[in-house]
Amino acid sequence: MSALAQTNATAQGVEEDIIVPLLARLATIRAVLNAAPAPTPTPDLQDAPAPSMATARAAPAEEENARAEAGALLEKVQGKMSHLRAVFRRIDDADNRIRYGFDPVEAHIDDALQHARPDVGHIREALLDVDRDIEAIKASIRKVYRFPCDGDEHLDPPRPAPAPATGVVMTRRMGEIRRGPQMRHLSLAIGGFEARLRGCVLTLAAFPECAVIKKRLLIHWWLGEGFVRSADEGKKRFDELVTKGFIVPIPSAFCATVHRCTVRPWMRDLLTSVAKRSAFLDLDSGNDFTLARRACLNGGKMSSGFSAEARAIYNVNQKYLELDDGWFAGKKELRALQLGQWREFGPLEQIANPMDSHIELSGIEHFADMESCKNLRYISFRGISRIESLPDSIGKLRELIVLDLRACHNLEELGQGITKLDRLEYLDLSECHLLVGMPKGIGRLTRLEVLKGFVVANPSRKDPCHLNELTKLNKLRKLGIVIGTMAVPTDDEFMKLGEFRALESLKIRWGVLTSDNKGKIEASAHQKPIDKMKFALPPNLNKLDLRCFPLTDFAQWVTPKGVKKLYIRGGKLMTLGDEEGWMAEVLRLRFLNDLEYDQDRLKRSFRKLKPENTEIHACPKFIRGQ
Repeated sequence: MSALAQTNATAQGVEEDIIVPLLARLATIRAVLNAAPAPTPTPDLQDAPAPSMATARAAPAEEENARAEAGALLEKVQGKMSHLRAVFRRIDDADNRIRYGFDPVEAHIDDALQHARPDVGHIREALLDVDRDIEAIKASIRKVYRFPCDGDEHLDPPRPAPAPATGVVMTRRMGEIRRGPQMRHLSLAIGGFEARLRGCVLTLAAFPECAVIKKRLLIHWWLGEGFVRSADEGKKRFDELVTKGFIVPIPSAFCATVHRCTVRPWMRDLLTSVAKRSAFLDLDSGNDFTLARRACLNGGKMSSGFSAEARAIYNVNQKYLELDDGWFAGKKELRALQLGQWREFGPLEQIANPMDSHIELSGIEHFADMESCKNLRYISFRGISRIESLPDSIGKLRELIVLDLRACHNLEELGQGITKLDRLEYLDLSECHLLVGMPKGIGRLTRLEVLKGFVVANPSRKDPCHLNELTKLNKLRKLGIVIGTMAVPTDDEFMKLGEFRALESLKIRWGVLTSDNKGKIEASAHQKPIDKMKFALPPNLNKLDLRCFPLTDFAQWVTPKGVKKLYIRGGKLMTLGDEEGWMAEVLRLRFLNDLEYDQDRLKRSFRKLKPENTEIHACPKFIRGQ
C-alpha cells in the first residue's frame, strides 16, 4: 500500500476507531452530568466535629459551580473533537484527489502497451503525457502535504511531531486491553466456534498489522480450504465477522458494498496467539515449514521442504520465489496456493517502486508438478513475472475453483488445459497485456461466475474463442472484455451480449485508436471500423464500466438506460444526449476531455441520481451548477 494510501487509511482509522468512540463517551458524560442529583450537605461523621452553618451552605454551592464548569469544559472539548473529525475528513478528501491524479498516468501507460508492435513515436508521446501528469501530481502533493518531491536524496519529509499525551494514554489503554480479561474471554469464544467459522477468523492472523485486506481475497482462501462452500456463503461469513467485531470494514466511495477491511492491532495479537497455540498457522518458523499445515512465506532464505500435510501455502512477503522438485511433490492435501501478490499498491508506490507490486519467480517448469496436487481449489499467481504460458497439466486440477492470473504481464498463452477445469468459478486475466486471445473451449466451463480480461482475438490467433461461446455460461455474473487495436470480432460477436441473461456486471475496455485530422476514428488494417461494430447489452445488467470509449455519442452505440451503476473513464465521448429516463443511481465520469455537458441536463436525464453518488472528475468542458 502506498504512503498516501496509508495516510488515507490512517485518516479513516483515526475518525472511526478513535474520534467517533470518544465522542460517544463524551455524550455519555453529558448524560451523567444531566442525571446527577442536586447537591446536598454531606452528613457528619460520628467522630468529626460539626461544621458551621456557613460551611454547610458552601458545600452545595461549590458542587454546583463545579457542575457548571464541567458542563462548559465538556461543551468545549466536544467542539474541538468535532472539529478534528472534520479535519481528518478533509485529509481524506485531499488524499483522494491526489490519488485520482494517477488515473491519466495509468491510461497513458496502457495506451503505450496496447500496440502489438513497438511504435517508438507513439510510446514517446505517451511518456511525455505521463511525465506531465506526474508533475501535476507532485505539485498537488507539495500544496497539500508540504513534502519535497524533487527526487533529491538529501531532502527528507518533515519528521512527524511527537505524539501528544492522549496518544500515550491510548497506547496504554491498548496495552490494558491486550492483557485484560476480555482477551481471555475472546480467546475462549474463538475456541468454541464451530470448525469452519474458526478457520475463517484465524486466517486473518496471516496478514501484517494494519494491513488493508480485500474481502474477495479472504473469500477465495476460505473457498479453497472449504471453510465456505460458495462465494455467497463467504460474503455472509465476512458480514458475520464484521458483526462480531473481528474485522473493521473500510467503506468505499460511491459504493455501499464493503470491499476492504482491516484488523485492529490488539485483535490481531489475539488471533496470532490463538493461531500459534492451535498450530493453525506457522507464522515465525524461520521459513522451515516441514511441520506446518499452513505456511506463510515472509521473506528471507526459504526451504522448499513443505510438510506433506500442508493445506495452504501463502505468500505474505516473499519477493523472490525459487521453485524446485520439493514444492509440489506429494502435496496431496494442498488446497490453497497463493504465490502471487495479495496487497493492493497505490499508483504512487507503483511508479516510485515498480517492482514492489511484482514477484520474481524462477523454476517455472515446476508448475507442471502441480498435477499431483489433486485437491487444489485456489491458485493465485497475481503479479508474478516471467510466466509466459500455463502447462497443459493444469487441466488435471479438476477441483480448482479460483484461478487468479491478474497482472501476469508476460503471459501470452493460456493453453488448452484450462478448458478442462470444469469446476472453475472465478478466472481473472486482467492486465495481461500480451494475451492475444482465449483458447477455444472456454464455453465448457459452465460453473464460471466471474471472467475478467476476456480478450477479443486478433489476427495472429488461430481458431480463437469468441463471445458467442460464452452464451453457454448460464451462471456468468461478471464479465470483463478487452478489445485491442488489433481485435477482429465476428460480425455479430458483440450482439451476443444480449443473450447473457445472468450477467449483472460488464466492463469493456477498448484499445486506444488513432484519428485523422477530421476526427474520424481509424481502425487497424485488419479490424472492422469501430462505428460498424454492433452491440447489445445483457437484459439484467446492473453495472456497466466503459474504459477508453471510442465514440462521441451513445446514440452511435447502445444507450444503457436500465443500468443502475454507470462508470465511463477516458475516451472520446462528447455527449450523453438529452434523453430522459436513465435509471442510473451511481454515475462516475472521469477523464472525458471532450464531454460537453452540464448539470441541468444531467439532472433532467438522470432523475434517480443523488449528488453523493455522482462523480465528475477531470471533465474540463462539463459545466457545473451554481
